[in-house]
Amino acid sequence: METEKNISGISENLAESIAEEKVIAKKHIQKGKLHGKRIAISVSESEELEQLGLSEHHIKDIAIEIARYLIVNGATMLYGGDLRKDGFTELFSELSYQYKYLSDKEKRFVNYFPFPNCKAVKDDDLANIFKKQVEAKFIEIPKHLGNVDIEKKYDPSKNFEDRYILSECYADMRVKMANESDARIVLGGKQKDYSGYFPGIVEETFYSLKEGKAVYLIGGFGGATKSIIEIISGSKSQKLTNDFQFDSDFLKEFRSFVLNKSNIVIDYNIVIDFFKNHSVESLSKQNGLTPIENQILFESINIHEIIFLILKGLLSKQSI
Repeated sequence: METEKNISGISENLAESIAEEKVIAKKHIQKGKLHGKRIAISVSESEELEQLGLSEHHIKDIAIEIARYLIVNGATMLYGGDLRKDGFTELFSELSYQYKYLSDKEKRFVNYFPFPNCKAVKDDDLANIFKKQVEAKFIEIPKHLGNVDIEKKYDPSKNFEDRYILSECYADMRVKMANESDARIVLGGKQKDYSGYFPGIVEETFYSLKEGKAVYLIGGFGGATKSIIEIISGSKSQKLTNDFQFDSDFLKEFRSFVLNKSNIVIDYNIVIDFFKNHSVESLSKQNGLTPIENQILFESINIHEIIFLILKGLLSKQSI
């Protein structure tokens, strides 16, 4: 039986043993080196993990370490997610509560809840969120959508109107996160079976770059992040194309539905052209790393190397 790849000697059970690691949180400090900085994180499993010899445990391990170092250094993490069991919202909530300094009364994790994710947040969930000193940010339904049925069960995989409403709500949230953050860390990302106009990580990276924010692309775990890297590096992506994405009658018809309804053009050629207008050099000027360091970040699966480069960039004058 082939041994699963270890990305840095970190235990596979790291995600399940957060409660045992409280040493750093016992310290008292007034301000960390990243105090006042708001760092958005875009992370999800990618379909390529297994063929890379990796698993969702590796994604969680690196996400945990990134979050831990950000929180310990005083940054506030921003993430847009739901309350699914063992999801990243739950994971980051636990981390922010356990690893912040005892004298720190600020909220170190902000979770954005767009519609309809906000519908699933109950009073008990809010009580638990507040107990952990996490900020729950509920995003209002965009006014141009009119009177949206908030009680309806939405099915974006089968209903054009449902998918349009969700796409607008998710896009609005992602624009707000880009505006309200100082930098974004990008990792993994699905390229199929998403509910918006584009894969979430693609949209989030798009809006952060559009706002001129520092972006850190971790490409060793594949997914949408790797596809973005391919385009920025001057290569062609096989998956961020109209042919690959619009591979069903429903998606092709949805594309026409949106154009007729709101004049919004869902076209991957536009996305490709946008990322092509960026380069490793322009990314480096914005995120505080050298082109060579960004190239390392594009390929590395070593936790310590990735953390070092992200912190180096975030702490540089050019970045945030």
